[in-house]
Amino acid sequence: MKKTLLVLVVAILAGLTGFAQITDTIVSTTPSNRNVLLEEYTGVQCTWCPDGHRMANELKATNPDRICLINIHQGSFAANTYTTQFGNALANQTNLDGYPSGTINRHVFSGNKTALNRGEWANCANQILNMSSPVNIAAEGTLDMSTRTVNIRVQLYYTGSQTVTSNSLNVAILQDNVLGSQVGMSMNPAQVVGNQYNHMHMLRHLITGQWGETIETIAQGTLVEKNYEYVIPAELGSPNAIEAVLSDLNFVAFVCEGHQEVLTSIEVPIERINLPAIAGRVANVYETPSLTCTEQANAYFQFMNQGAETVTSLAYTYSIGGNTQTATWNGSVSSFDITNVDIPTFNINVNVNNTLTVQVTQINGTDVDIAPRTLTIKKNVYGGAGTMTFILKTDNYGSETTFKFFGPDGNEVLSGGPFTNTSAEHTFTFAPTTLGCYRLEVYDSYGDGINNGYGSGWFKLMAEDGTQIFRDNGKFGSQVTYMIDVTGVGVEDFTLETTVYPNPATDVININTTNNVQRVEIFNMQGQLVKVETGDVTRVSVKDLANGLYTLKLTTDNGTSMHKIVKK
Repeated sequence: MKKTLLVLVVAILAGLTGFAQITDTIVSTTPSNRNVLLEEYTGVQCTWCPDGHRMANELKATNPDRICLINIHQGSFAANTYTTQFGNALANQTNLDGYPSGTINRHVFSGNKTALNRGEWANCANQILNMSSPVNIAAEGTLDMSTRTVNIRVQLYYTGSQTVTSNSLNVAILQDNVLGSQVGMSMNPAQVVGNQYNHMHMLRHLITGQWGETIETIAQGTLVEKNYEYVIPAELGSPNAIEAVLSDLNFVAFVCEGHQEVLTSIEVPIERINLPAIAGRVANVYETPSLTCTEQANAYFQFMNQGAETVTSLAYTYSIGGNTQTATWNGSVSSFDITNVDIPTFNINVNVNNTLTVQVTQINGTDVDIAPRTLTIKKNVYGGAGTMTFILKTDNYGSETTFKFFGPDGNEVLSGGPFTNTSAEHTFTFAPTTLGCYRLEVYDSYGDGINNGYGSGWFKLMAEDGTQIFRDNGKFGSQVTYMIDVTGVGVEDFTLETTVYPNPATDVININTTNNVQRVEIFNMQGQLVKVETGDVTRVSVKDLANGLYTLKLTTDNGTSMHKIVKK
């Protein structure tokens, strides 16, 4: 790393005498109000943090040129891969007591802390935007894509006086489009990509150190210029770094009174120079859910053009289970744009983890050496038949847990939850009425599954004879999906030999069958058994049932028959 500083201090006397000779000035000398710096303290295990991200984005949209956002991953909810060496010290001076918290210009609006809850950000930001600033700021920079060197020029012009004797100038490196996990991501769907979350404005480094570069001459009429040169390493962050993607880096400069009270801030416009003619990267690979009971799977990858030429064609390989295939793509991607490339349908081994590897080998017909990306795919497919029993044990936060069964036509046939906040078992009967591919989805609204240290939740599906079809240990994040191929004996085997009438019914259902009916069971749409008749049953009363849709199950000498009935 190399850093050089050039300080130009010009004392401007009454009437700006002598200022006209300074021709290379980018900062305004007209007094102006403060710009806003929102530093949001966040973490991937913080369920309400995506809501904070959404509110911060909406705030910036109201005044995009005067509001800067920095997301600081810090604290017990943060993942080590996203933290920096600066986060804890920054957070410690805020007196925050929850996440997400944010500071608006590190200003104390009330009490003795700068930390604010997200509901206070907009009002406090408007107050700052209407406050005069003793200093103006302007900045510009270049990022050499071949040497990874960024040069940033910052100018300050002091339009007013201050009670402090020095300021500090800070330059932060932020990174967008960091894809990873995040609980509560449904609160900010704009940043959900597939089953991952797109982290934005993430603090990766402070070029000027923990508390910035000291500015000692801050008298009214002073012009200060500083230049910074920094070679961006391949990875940024601490204790565990992530790839520093040059095309996703942004820079923010801000001026403070000491460590606190941000006077103003600005996003640094960066010109990216010395782009290679042809270059790119596979940003990530995503699974496209395949809602079938076959071994087929689907996926796509995001390709980013990092070269000067428009990309019109790609050649790439995709490998799974030792089987490597080649494919091509044609289209148009401008510099620094991203496009989604659909991978041809491929086969995987069901019920186990499969590793898909994607590598671009040619761009516009030119061979390239681009790092491959991998994706782990697991497709859960099991066979089922007859009336099955679904048992779900919640963790201590049952109110976060729900489930749904969908039929072959995509319509919901059974659902349950949310439940009470106790770890308990809940039993439902799942009675398919047609053959085909069914789907079970289990959800956790917090995003940490049902077995993450807050009670040991799980769920399983049992066959009619009491054997286990599958069991899930509850460690699944926001959602897990199982496909159930209902093809076995026991589902509508005797439907053609059996009729039930009238349907809809008001008082009685009559049963006409060539088989001896030993047992009649009626289930509501929640899968709960609501009525049982045994013996040689030829009719069953439904007068006491509430109006609605039910499943009638007939157990005969030769098998079972399932029928949808309506009570009106």
